[in-house]
Amino acid sequence: MAQEQSAQAEKPKQPKSFEALTPALAEWILDYASSMGFARTTPVQAMAIPLLMGNKDLVVEAVTGSGKTLSFLIPIVTRMLSAEEPNKKGYVRSIVVAPTKELATQIYDVLRGLLAFHPPSAAVLNPRQPDADDEDVMEVQPAEALSGPAIIPQLLIGGRAKLNEDIATFSHLGPNILIGTPKRLSEVLQSSKVVLKRHWFDLLILDEADRLLDPNFEPDLRLILDLVPKERRTGLFSASVSEAVDELVRVGMRYPFKISAKVRSKTGALDKRTPESLKLCYLTVKPTQKLPMLKQVLHARQTEKSIVYVSTRAGVDYWKDILPSLLGVSVFPVHGDYKAPVRAKNLRRFVECDTPAILLTTDVLARGIDIPDIDLVVQLDPPSQPKDFIHRCGRSGRAGKRGMAITFLNEGSEEDYVKYLDMQGTKLEAYPNPPAVSDEDAAQTIRMVRTTLVQKREIHDRSQKAFVSWVQAYTKTLPADIFNIKKVDWVELGKAWGLLRWPKMPELKRLFPQQLTDRVYGLDMSSDFDLDGLAYADKVREGKRQEYLEACARGERPAMSSKGGAAADAKRRKERAWSSQKDAKAVREGRRERKEVRRTAERVGLMSAEERVEAGELEELIGRVREQTEKAEAGEMEDGFEGFDD
Repeated sequence: MAQEQSAQAEKPKQPKSFEALTPALAEWILDYASSMGFARTTPVQAMAIPLLMGNKDLVVEAVTGSGKTLSFLIPIVTRMLSAEEPNKKGYVRSIVVAPTKELATQIYDVLRGLLAFHPPSAAVLNPRQPDADDEDVMEVQPAEALSGPAIIPQLLIGGRAKLNEDIATFSHLGPNILIGTPKRLSEVLQSSKVVLKRHWFDLLILDEADRLLDPNFEPDLRLILDLVPKERRTGLFSASVSEAVDELVRVGMRYPFKISAKVRSKTGALDKRTPESLKLCYLTVKPTQKLPMLKQVLHARQTEKSIVYVSTRAGVDYWKDILPSLLGVSVFPVHGDYKAPVRAKNLRRFVECDTPAILLTTDVLARGIDIPDIDLVVQLDPPSQPKDFIHRCGRSGRAGKRGMAITFLNEGSEEDYVKYLDMQGTKLEAYPNPPAVSDEDAAQTIRMVRTTLVQKREIHDRSQKAFVSWVQAYTKTLPADIFNIKKVDWVELGKAWGLLRWPKMPELKRLFPQQLTDRVYGLDMSSDFDLDGLAYADKVREGKRQEYLEACARGERPAMSSKGGAAADAKRRKERAWSSQKDAKAVREGRRERKEVRRTAERVGLMSAEERVEAGELEELIGRVREQTEKAEAGEMEDGFEGFDD
């Protein structure tokens, strides 16, 4: 049975396990913890480090920004440096698994910063000057070039390098720590060049462990658990330990020790799930008032760095074109469809931006990411899973710094979300002194959004796609009785999104039938606005659209899309010559006849003599039926078919 302790239950103690290694080693570890903004060691580190150093399986549930990353990196480093032969090429001693590329990269960077305090490891990591458009990378010497114990990490994430390149890098470097995402880790660990021996492998760490057991990750994670030796130490770390983690504890851990590091709220309760330095607020407004309200909040608080969460990737692609001019700030978009270099570049540009900026993203950056000096977290859309609420908010108020998270809720049933979170142990306060937003402010915002939409047709297309994806995501948002798609105000939503017309989708057809006869119903569009006159900025795409419109004007059936899929297959079949189609049909019919003859022969071969006679009589009867039917259809039988005589 898992043992439990609370970080508030006793005064934090210095972790003697790593202090006993060498005074110098303990000192540079504590110096780095201090450089990261922690007071030497945090309560989580003071409790977790001795347990991992003492060969304990460990489950850690701690509030965001409490120093969980260092609490598992420090034991990995100290245990490895105290090993007899840590630099044996090809032998992996520890693995860290993270759910996202950004989190894996962050852990890798923290480890590099930690190793900078260790001279032998720092000598191995040789920085080179990057090009103007290159990422900050570190070159590592091969293991055989080392004269003493050192830590050699390798980052394994998709999109950064091809699989064969990662395997080649592994063979050259001989890393002893692997940090990466489940998919790429599982692919590399299956290589014959990777050695996972029982007497060499030490620690397996799962960061954001509950997220790793989502259906998207579970197969790869199970494969990793099967590949690593069973005789190991395992650590699970997350701000929210769910039933999925409890299941993983039973599968992959033995008698785990559980640390639940909590903080006291102002009322003295010990169940607060977020740090005391983070203030959680909510604003209940009409959909058309969200953006003007956000603009006034950003101005009033004079925020420099903010993160804005929306529910879908298509929403990020749409709002990135709308928010810069509307809010007067720089907007840097990040979502899961972006390639790894683009995600890293936008994230770096946001961090380095010296003017007010917004990081516009989805839940891909909701967990574990430590971005310095985030003043405000804004949730324009609620998370689909309630457990992700804490992780989103936790991007602010980290390491004891003050922060605020604001959640926007639509008037109506969504207001019950505050009570629901309160029942789950997360208390939200009403935003103090909310700014007043008039109907004219909302109307002005809608006009500004539509001004951006009519600049080019591509943005209009994104608005349609984003709205459809938002509706589909809303239907999957939990709790379903609070976020009920049947209760939304469609006219308010359409105006808030700045739609120029309603998209075609089953939800609107079923729940808002007025738009079937009038595609601009309730949107208050000008009567002289002609959507067909809105052109694409891409000349090739606009040319195809004009050809389509001209074909429709002539009463012709427009050609099918040239894109792949079923439409392309149908188009190719239709464009084939008639003679070729006839020959292909004859070939298919001949093939079917040969198969039927073969099956009949096989079936008859298994029959007895009596069964063959009965089958012959049945075939004769079927033949007579067909003959009579054909005569009746040809009009040769005046009275029709009356059946067979007895």
